[in-house]
Amino acid sequence: MSQPSVQGHDDLILKSARGLLGFFRVAVIIAGLAAIIALPMLVIFSQEILAELGNAYVESPPTEVLWAMAGVILILMLILLLSYFTIDRLRKVVASVRDGDPFIRINGVRLRGMGIAMLAIQVLTLALGAVVGLIIRFLGEMKDGREDSLHMDFGLSLSGILMVLLLIILARVFDRGAEMREELDGTI
Repeated sequence: MSQPSVQGHDDLILKSARGLLGFFRVAVIIAGLAAIIALPMLVIFSQEILAELGNAYVESPPTEVLWAMAGVILILMLILLLSYFTIDRLRKVVASVRDGDPFIRINGVRLRGMGIAMLAIQVLTLALGAVVGLIIRFLGEMKDGREDSLHMDFGLSLSGILMVLLLIILARVFDRGAEMREELDGTI
């Protein structure tokens, strides 16, 4: 029985990666459009939102809760923008692998940019948690003994920090690979 070629296996992996990245790209765009629509809707329907919150909570929430909600939307928009940036850079790295030329200097730059974007996402997630905590404080206790479902935990993600380190280290590996390739090309 013959073994499948490594190239055929790589092609399947690369095709799958391109497909997933395309799906994630569309999902981020849709989420971004939803956030863009949500922000003006928050302003347009501010009185209705405050009235509905007043019906659900013991004390009517202050208007500052709307500012906090707008802050959540803006932070989410930044996270989505950084996610799109990361997906776009990863698509370009995958394309260079598909083309058989991954050890180029720009891939080190792309990976480093992805690492910085992932670090920024970690920081923004902490800010998001702080703003959501503020909203929970503004809203207070729900009426009729209903359970409040706004208990969320936003903190530093170990996997997120490891991803940042991995991307920064991989950037250096790609930089060194490009240097070695240039040295080899210079000796021939």
